[in-house]
Amino acid sequence: MPRRESRVDKQPSGRTWLLSLAAGLLLSLGTPHLAAAEEDTPRFDRAVEKVTTTPGATFDLPGGFTNSTGRTLHTVYLEVQLADYLSFGEEFGNCWYEEDLDTLLVGSMTCRLDGTVRSGRSYDLDLGEVNVDNAARFENIYYRVHVDEPPKRGRRGTGRPLGFSERGRPDRYVRAASHDSVSTRVDVDNSIDFALNEVTLRGKRGDKVKADFFFVNNGPAGTSAVFDDEEDNETAVVVDLTVPPGLTAVEVPDFCRGKERGHGDKGDPGASHYYCWQNRLDKSRNMSPGQFEHFPFVFRIDRADNRPGRIGMAKSAHIDDSDPSNDSAAIKVDIAGAPAVPSASRSGVSLSPVLIGGGIAAALALSGGALWLRRRSETSRTLREES
Repeated sequence: MPRRESRVDKQPSGRTWLLSLAAGLLLSLGTPHLAAAEEDTPRFDRAVEKVTTTPGATFDLPGGFTNSTGRTLHTVYLEVQLADYLSFGEEFGNCWYEEDLDTLLVGSMTCRLDGTVRSGRSYDLDLGEVNVDNAARFENIYYRVHVDEPPKRGRRGTGRPLGFSERGRPDRYVRAASHDSVSTRVDVDNSIDFALNEVTLRGKRGDKVKADFFFVNNGPAGTSAVFDDEEDNETAVVVDLTVPPGLTAVEVPDFCRGKERGHGDKGDPGASHYYCWQNRLDKSRNMSPGQFEHFPFVFRIDRADNRPGRIGMAKSAHIDDSDPSNDSAAIKVDIAGAPAVPSASRSGVSLSPVLIGGGIAAALALSGGALWLRRRSETSRTLREES
């Protein structure tokens, strides 16, 4: 007799049915639960989107976050990461700091913020000041806030604790809420303006008069000393000087070369034209705003002639300069008994009192700096061969 199939074998048992139902519920509810877990963290939502500043400056750094979880928190962890050439102006006792291995500046801050953080409420932070290094250009600051305790890396700060206060109203710093790190872009005006000071020589026939010429860095950035691509080359020509008619150079810096009718020697007195280079070998030094390169001459007044000369950047030098209009200046003369020179025949750049004052201060200080120059190595070799 053939065996009759049982209908019970075709239907799931009560236990099997319950397991299937549970599995279905997990499948249907699993995604929302995972999403809820991902949302269960505060959001950093207050950050300046962009800061425009200059090298050596400082600026205030506000911050803030919102508790987007469904519960009250009693501890929140904050992480702030600075790009190269930015550093914190203040340390907090409840934060840990790490230094950047390349710049040796403090590059990151991790803080433990203790206090009542109510669900759905927003809170502001005062992160202090940020310092901008002279080498900064395009930098970023990144922020993140969360509830998971991060490892305490680096050293602990020594200042007051970083606190937070409930935000009373939204303001222009509040950004769209995001779980990803929020950032601030820091654009640094890294341009450099080199300028030559204008000099006026006064006296009478037979007098010897001093003339101190300067390259001044008007900033806003500083720069390192780069002569050219040759590490052992200290003769990068930077100054091209034409002596005013009626004057003779009797004392010439030992880092200048005279040239008259295509021929001359280093320090050659009596030439009508001179080339000067930087009198320094240390290329690691910086030229900060207000510092200078110094070129002292002494001229003898041979005849009454008030026509000007000129000093400017040597044509062989390539200079990363934001304002070429002040890369040359007149060497004016005021000789007693000489006829006046019509203003149309005077050539020169009138520099502002600020620049002239900077040159005078530099002369009094007699302190160094280095002019950022790049020129072709072939030019350097040619000048050496001619000398």
